[in-house]
Amino acid sequence: MIAVEYRKLASLAAPQRLGATESIRVKDVGNKTMTATTNLMRSERSPANAEVMESISVNVNSRNSPLSPPATVQDNGSNKANCAENYISPAHDPFIDLSEPGNPDLNVPAIDPQLDAQHSSSIGFESHQHGILFDTGDMLANFISANTIPAPLPSMLFGDAFDTNGWLNYGADQSFAPLFLQNDASLDAINELWFDHAGFKAPQQPIASQLTPASSMVDQSAVAELYSRSHSPAIDRDAVEPREYVAVSIELDAQLNFPDLSHLTAEDVDHENLAHVDDIPNDVAKNVAEAAAEIQKGGNFPRFRNLAIPPTPVLNAWVQLYFEYFHPVMPILHKATFSSSKRHWLLIFTVAAIGAHFSTIKDAQACSRAMHETIRRQSSTMCERQNSNGRELWMSQTILLNHIGLLYGGERRSLEIGEFLQALPVTLGRRKRLFTNMFPVDKFTQLQLPHAQKWQIWLLDEERRRAGFAIWLLDSAFSSHFDLTSLMRLSELQISLPQPDDRWGASTAQCWANFPAAGGLPTMERVILEDSWRFVWPKTNTLGKQVMLQHLTNVIKDRSADQPGTPGFSYHDKLLASNVLTDFLNLIETEQMEQSMDEAKASTTHKIMALTALMTHNTPVQNLIPTIIRCIYGKLDDKHWVAIKDRWIASSGQGRLGCFYASRILHVVRSSRSSYFGAPISLLQAVLVLWLYSSLAERYRDGFLFSRTGPAVVLGPKPLDQMETDSWVEMGWSRVKLPGIGNLLCVEGRTRLLDDAVVLMRSLKGWGIGNAYAQILLRLRASETSGMVQG
Repeated sequence: MIAVEYRKLASLAAPQRLGATESIRVKDVGNKTMTATTNLMRSERSPANAEVMESISVNVNSRNSPLSPPATVQDNGSNKANCAENYISPAHDPFIDLSEPGNPDLNVPAIDPQLDAQHSSSIGFESHQHGILFDTGDMLANFISANTIPAPLPSMLFGDAFDTNGWLNYGADQSFAPLFLQNDASLDAINELWFDHAGFKAPQQPIASQLTPASSMVDQSAVAELYSRSHSPAIDRDAVEPREYVAVSIELDAQLNFPDLSHLTAEDVDHENLAHVDDIPNDVAKNVAEAAAEIQKGGNFPRFRNLAIPPTPVLNAWVQLYFEYFHPVMPILHKATFSSSKRHWLLIFTVAAIGAHFSTIKDAQACSRAMHETIRRQSSTMCERQNSNGRELWMSQTILLNHIGLLYGGERRSLEIGEFLQALPVTLGRRKRLFTNMFPVDKFTQLQLPHAQKWQIWLLDEERRRAGFAIWLLDSAFSSHFDLTSLMRLSELQISLPQPDDRWGASTAQCWANFPAAGGLPTMERVILEDSWRFVWPKTNTLGKQVMLQHLTNVIKDRSADQPGTPGFSYHDKLLASNVLTDFLNLIETEQMEQSMDEAKASTTHKIMALTALMTHNTPVQNLIPTIIRCIYGKLDDKHWVAIKDRWIASSGQGRLGCFYASRILHVVRSSRSSYFGAPISLLQAVLVLWLYSSLAERYRDGFLFSRTGPAVVLGPKPLDQMETDSWVEMGWSRVKLPGIGNLLCVEGRTRLLDDAVVLMRSLKGWGIGNAYAQILLRLRASETSGMVQG
């Protein structure tokens, strides 16, 4: 009945087909116009001949309207770049590695293997697809996919050479070294810190390949010298970086062992059963076990050594933990109807796997990693055997949640698999049309249906759109958290922002009907064009707010310099984005005084995202991991310190403002114990910014500290407008303190900062990737201690 009515609804709302050329003209308050003209020359037989041109004229005097992209770009194959449009602000320009004098490769940019890759966001739709509830007819005839507009190549005149040292990807060539250095026994230590606590140890000798290695025909020492010279410092043998490791064997690299939890009863896990939703059906564990046993018999995947699916009481408790910790941050599932018989058992099992991250039961973390591996295998097998499963909403939700567990769970192989499968959630979302507006609100309100049926239609559409926004956020996290290239453009999100959670949280159709019928919210494209950030902020839910914050973060970070082909942003757009973020931060500070528990958890996520973006915008040196690795190995000599100092002094007031936001992140994470999966990354960045400023201020007082003694300033607890001594940002002085740490601008203060950060990072138990970042901080602290001893 619902499907029939929705098809009827869709046929009423089918829009007219648009032409191949569309011109939109918008008039702004400054009596200037913004023209966006898109000419699409489509050819089904020759997609490579598609020519794309987009011209946008921006009124830089209008406030708070960062656009995407803000400059005129022509896809004519030319590498010419306008110098003014490629101006790099101090907040974005990364610290360029200074090679030794006489290095012939000083000005040679690294080759980007993705430079010649063909990127297309065109979406082909079939007229009829099995498993899709909505028969939309011509509703999608006017869909124009996101325009792929490569930005100009970076201008070497401004020194923005390609930087292959990303935030968490130190050394682009490291993956090649094991191919030549297969017999290097010293690489064994790389895996020691990462094996699961199941009692396994790395073998004393690497497992040799059955094939004759290519290195047998060349001089090992010569190859080692060649590859060691391409890294300065040398390859990190201790593998503090979670994305770099040497694969040993699948039995040791993967979590292929389920801890035995069969002895646990409902009473044993009662303290974690918070009763957010009804108990899950008993057949969930049964279906998972049967599917896993069937896969175990085949030869497509390595066998689990112990395949013991947790019992139903344990799974049920972990489902409750999901809704306690994860759901407030990413509410993509309807809480009141979650445990109904219509929910697929694999989605319920995935929810339990996410909830296990927050469990205090012994071996829960190891079990969650085994669960994520099981889900990956079962979802892949189900889509292979029945392709229509890939068109189901529950499959998109399952893979989305499992991807988060793979990326942030703390297991290196899972993180690598998550990178390999980055396109999977995006592709499924496109196939399911989760980014396309398929819900005509006006026609929906005119339908004469019982409340129960209208509620189910509304819930289905809201879950679809929330899944679409969550996929975009996860794809953006590859760029903001791991310095990889995201696959989606913002313009691909042709769906209105999510509805508020009060109506979404209605438990029955009658409760839902009691809420006033709210009109559809605008798309992100309309928010940007109409400069309606502050108007839309209180009207959408946490997913919509995170999308707005993430887009503003993307504007500020501007990856066009180090990721050719991504759209760039002007310096004015970055300033406008910073203004909007500052306004949002003030709204968040005010809203937190009158919020429910779930709203406070979501608000903490918003605050961390806004503070991180503002810290990034104001910090003169962004890519700190290469600098930190050099310091750990004593490779950061005076020449490098002077280069960093000059960059910081050029915008010292802005740099101190970045330190202020870094201290706020430290305070928020310490006081809230955020369940946001991006919190460990923000914490690491904040600690490294504070450490670098303290080191520079101790080495070079001139230019960092005011000549006269000033009052003490305590950073962290208070917003900027509530600080009694906010003049420190403009002038700077030596008495800078952090709560529980004391004086920051000395070696003892830095040591206490790192000690506190390690403890804080490990307290974020929900996401095991924090343990990897704690290793970086421990190594940095050890270098501080050795420096004190030598001094």
